[in-house]
Amino acid sequence: MDDDESASQTTVYTPTHTTDPHFSTAKTYFSIDGGGVGTAPEAGGTYMIRDLDSGQALTLEGGRLTLKQDAGTNGGWRWECVEKHDGWLGFREAVSHRYLGRDNKGGFYANASKFAPWETFVLRPLKNGGYNLMAIHWWTFRRIGISSSGKFIEVGTESKAVRWEFIEV
Repeated sequence: MDDDESASQTTVYTPTHTTDPHFSTAKTYFSIDGGGVGTAPEAGGTYMIRDLDSGQALTLEGGRLTLKQDAGTNGGWRWECVEKHDGWLGFREAVSHRYLGRDNKGGFYANASKFAPWETFVLRPLKNGGYNLMAIHWWTFRRIGISSSGKFIEVGTESKAVRWEFIEV
């Protein structure tokens, strides 16, 4: 074998795992069906919005928002991310075309047919994974939380808010 042949036949070993001390505590979260990795939503994408702590997906069922462990395949849990010209994000349920928004009664719903100011959100990334979904309320932000009765409510603090994950579908 000449020098040219041995150079082109170099053996490379791939480790079975890799370690990076900078990311040793990083967590990867998966969707309820075991596929997909959480990501930051972008306009034009369609997402499952999942509560990281319960593992349930935000679902529109019978015109009402709920969390479901088994979201099924019939829609209600697919949320299209849209963006206004000024950068505000919104989420429209793919089957009903209704926007997630504030209900003006201290809660959230998916009833609006237009992407108006009550349906605009910003995302705040969280150190322990996921995001808070925050809607503007006058000069403050309100996060989405869940009451003891299971209703989606406005909360002012991170500790009372849901940690959301976005799985592109």
